[in-house]
Amino acid sequence: MIDCNEAVRRMWAYLERELGAKPVAEFEAHLQTCQRCCGELEFSRHLRELVADTDTAPPLPPELRSRVENLLADAEMPTEGRA
Repeated sequence: MIDCNEAVRRMWAYLERELGAKPVAEFEAHLQTCQRCCGELEFSRHLRELVADTDTAPPLPPELRSRVENLLADAEMPTEGRA
């Protein structure tokens, strides 16, 4: 099973349906046992919807997206609240 850090790394790719079958299954298995990551996923879904609904929002440049994903991947999630 994957840990929270790996789940966070996969979250945006999951939302954009860019993961293969095995990574999706691992991600979803993690969500079944982790309340914190479920909350993170729900927040990310809402954020994605907000950005998608804004007609004036330019697409996120690949370089910026990569930097944000790297920052998220490097961030350590506290163990408090993990299921």
